[in-house]
Amino acid sequence: MTFLSKIVMRGLRVYWRATRSIALAVEACVIDAEYRIALIKADAENGWRLPRAQVRKGEALDDTLRRFLMEDYRIRIVFRPDLFWMFGESVPEPEGLTGLYVVRQWRQDVAPAAPDLSFFGLDALPAGLPAPDAARIRQAVEGRAPFEVC
Repeated sequence: MTFLSKIVMRGLRVYWRATRSIALAVEACVIDAEYRIALIKADAENGWRLPRAQVRKGEALDDTLRRFLMEDYRIRIVFRPDLFWMFGESVPEPEGLTGLYVVRQWRQDVAPAAPDLSFFGLDALPAGLPAPDAARIRQAVEGRAPFEVC
């Protein structure tokens, strides 16, 4: 019986690993000419966050970045953005990874369809911005890797 339960458990583990996927997302640290950061008004509790989108099946991270910035905010990336960091989050997807891109060269020809995009200086980040987001923004703008200690 013990032998049979070990075989069943191994089979279930293999099945679970094969059928479970990882959620991928991209986050954009868009910096304007005045060195301000683009933030999005979050729905809950007057919070703010970096622009973020889920990666579609078969889509590359940088393609997702270009697509969602153009569709949602009419931001056209002029030069190749830098993938700054890949990080995992426990919320909302426990098995998710997010790629943080730094976008310095971009153009916005038309006003965005979504009016919730605002720019803030590094020294004037809004109070509703979560601490991990503020830390990522500062590290990305300063070019410090997240594991570096000040």
